[in-house]
Amino acid sequence: MQKLDILKQSLEQARRWRCPPHWQPDEWREELIAVAWAALWEGLDSGICSEQKLQRFIVAALMKRYRDEWNYGVRWTQMPSKQKEDDDGEGENGWDLWDWVGSETEDLDNQQEINWLAMVIRQAISRLTEEERYLIERKFWDGATERELAKELGISQPAVNKRLKQIYERLRAMLE
Repeated sequence: MQKLDILKQSLEQARRWRCPPHWQPDEWREELIAVAWAALWEGLDSGICSEQKLQRFIVAALMKRYRDEWNYGVRWTQMPSKQKEDDDGEGENGWDLWDWVGSETEDLDNQQEINWLAMVIRQAISRLTEEERYLIERKFWDGATERELAKELGISQPAVNKRLKQIYERLRAMLE
């Protein structure tokens, strides 16, 4: 298989991912193409010869960029303020300080609890092996099906199901 085909297949996997906040679809597509090319050259430069490993390397680079953009977008995206009659904390650009901070303490408490739970889950996932983390991230972050994971890993769908169940049990034990 030619390197261009590997690049195209890697980008085909990334094509179904949602566009991150503050990105236009055309600009995001161009960004992913640039990341894929950079990953291809980096993989070749580091001596990856296997086509399958090279494709996984490129997809991993694309996923990292995708996750980074979503993490940034979710954490730092401001919501436009509701138009208020008074100017309480509202700046020149139409953003309200309280939209940024969170005006209702109940929402803030819920958000803090969600952030805490997310941190605990992230720590538990970080203690998994690289393959286990890959399966969890592909399954839940990227929405890959067990059949897609099986094809990527070159194993059967029931084997993927079994591995995921084992990972769930490990995570459950860590979180208890």
